[in-house]
Amino acid sequence: MRLGIIDIGYNAIRAVVYEDNLIGSPEIFNGKFKNDILSLLIHEELDIKHQAYLSINYILHIFKKLQVNRIRCVATAVLRGQPRADVFVEFIKKKYNLTIEILSGEQEAYLTALGLMSGISDVHGIAADLGGGSLELIEIDGRVMGKLNSLALGTKVITNRKLEKLEDITKIIKEEYGNYQYKNLYLIGGALRFICRFFVEFTKYPLKNLHNLSISCKDLNSYLDNIQDLPSNRVKFYNKALNQNAILVAQAMLEVFKPENIIVSIFGLKEGVRYEMLPETEKNQDIVLQKVVYCCKYKLEETNFDKYYEIISPLLEDSKDKDLYQLLKLVIILQSLNKYFDQTLPPKAINEYILNSEIPFTHRQRIMILVALSYFSNFKPDSDLIKTAKKFLCIKDFKHSQIIGHFMRIAKDIDGFYFTTPSFSITNKNYYLEIVSTDILPRPIFEKVCDRLKSIAFIRKTSLGK
Repeated sequence: MRLGIIDIGYNAIRAVVYEDNLIGSPEIFNGKFKNDILSLLIHEELDIKHQAYLSINYILHIFKKLQVNRIRCVATAVLRGQPRADVFVEFIKKKYNLTIEILSGEQEAYLTALGLMSGISDVHGIAADLGGGSLELIEIDGRVMGKLNSLALGTKVITNRKLEKLEDITKIIKEEYGNYQYKNLYLIGGALRFICRFFVEFTKYPLKNLHNLSISCKDLNSYLDNIQDLPSNRVKFYNKALNQNAILVAQAMLEVFKPENIIVSIFGLKEGVRYEMLPETEKNQDIVLQKVVYCCKYKLEETNFDKYYEIISPLLEDSKDKDLYQLLKLVIILQSLNKYFDQTLPPKAINEYILNSEIPFTHRQRIMILVALSYFSNFKPDSDLIKTAKKFLCIKDFKHSQIIGHFMRIAKDIDGFYFTTPSFSITNKNYYLEIVSTDILPRPIFEKVCDRLKSIAFIRKTSLGK
C-alpha cells in the first residue's frame, strides 16, 4: 500500500510517496514546491490563478500515476490561526477532494518528535524544528517525550515581529526554558539543515551525509561567528544564501541550552506523519536494518547471524557490544549487493553507494561498514577511505571493522557467496589462529584463509592487545 503525504508550510508545499507501509520501504517521489500561501489568502475570492493550486494539482496528478492508496495532508503555522483558513480548507476539499488537517503547535511538535525518533533510535536532549512560521521545541529522553512547545520564532515571523537582535530571541526562549541544559540539540527544518550543509562545505568535512552529522557546541559557535563576518556573497551554497534569522535562532538556542553536541536530522514532520500511519508491528522495527533488508531484498530468516557472531566474538575486544553484532549483521546483508552490481563497475561502486545512501546510518556506523566491506573485498582498500576512517574512528573501531571484513571473506571463501550458517570454526591459541573446517579445503583456498587469519592475528596483537 503506497502512502502519500503532503505538508503545507509557510515557504513551500512538500510531498512524498513511500513505496509501501513498511518502515524500510523507500521514497519513490519527493518534491518541494515553493509557494506563498499567505499571498493567496489575502484575496477575497480564492478561485483565482495561483501557483499553490498548480502545485497541489501536480502533486495529486503524481499520486494518481503512482497509484497512491492513502493520502494525508497536513498544514502547519501558515494556516494555524489564520482567519480564512477554514474557507481555504473547504475550497480545497471541494476543488480537489483533498482534506487538509491543520495541526496545532503541540501536534506539530509531537509529530516532528515522532519523525526524529523514527530516524535516530537513541534520542536524548531537545529537538528544534524551525520553519517559516514557528519554532517547535521538544524534550526527548529515549522514547519518552517531555515538554512540547511551539514558539512564534519562524524565519518569516521574526522579520514581521522585528526581532532583529540575538538578545530578543534568546530572551523569548529563556522565558520558556530558563537555564536548563541539554546534552544534545537536534536540528530539524530546512533553514537549520542548510546552515549545517554549509558547515560541511565550509569546514571540508569528509562526509556529505547530513543525517546524524554531529557537531560540538564549540565548533558550531565558532562557525556561526565566522560566517557572520563573511561578505554576503561568500555565504551562498548552490546559489542559495543562508537565512540570517535562522542563524540568530541557532545562536540563541546554543546560548540558552548549552548542549554538548548538535546533531542534524533529515527526519522531521513528514516522517512523523508517516510513522503514525504505519501498522503497529512496523513501529518498533529498526529502521536502518529494515531499509538495508529492503534495498538488498534479503531474507533474514535464511542466515544464522548468531552463529557467525559466536565464531567472531572471541576475536573482538568488546564481544558483548550490541553495536558490533548489529554491524556484522549489516555487513553480511550489504555484501549481497554484489549480485545487483554489474561486474564492469569499479570495485568501490558498492562503497560509493553506501557512502551516499540516504539510509539513516550513524556516521560511525557508515564508516565502519565501508571499512569492513573494503577488507572483505579482494581488492586493496581505497587509500582515501582509510584516511577518512582514521579521522572518524577510534583505533578500536577501525581494527574491529578490519577484523569483521577479514572474517567475512574467510566465510565466503569456505562456504560460498550465500551466508546461511558457517561450516567452520576458529580456534585461538595465544596469538595463533587456526581454522577448523568440516571439509578439507583445496590448497589455494586454504592459503587465502591462512593469510586472512594472519591479518586478524596481527591486528589483534598490535592494536587490541589480545
